[in-house]
Amino acid sequence: MKDKIKVFLSLALVMVGIYFAATKLTDMRDEDVKFINSDYEITKGIVTKKSLYKGHSIKVRYKVGDKFYIVSDGINVDDNISEGDSVTIKYSKTKPELMITQFNEQFNKQ
Repeated sequence: MKDKIKVFLSLALVMVGIYFAATKLTDMRDEDVKFINSDYEITKGIVTKKSLYKGHSIKVRYKVGDKFYIVSDGINVDDNISEGDSVTIKYSKTKPELMITQFNEQFNKQ
């Protein structure tokens, strides 16, 4: 019986840890989006990779000044986007490595 309790408590502890890690990552991404929306530029990027396994995302390559960036952003399963497609992105003027694509729900929010 003690072993079952230990296993249950261990699993519960792992689940709580995963929950708090996921919450922290979500909060960090929300802060990044607010930062982007506070002072941004709009440009175009090219989708270099689309991933539908373990989360739906695209990697986008874009240029700011003389530097290229490749950054990921989430998409919905129904978004009609393929590798090689052009997408509109919004990036931070002060931290151009922070961006969101037109597929992000918060793209049009100020």
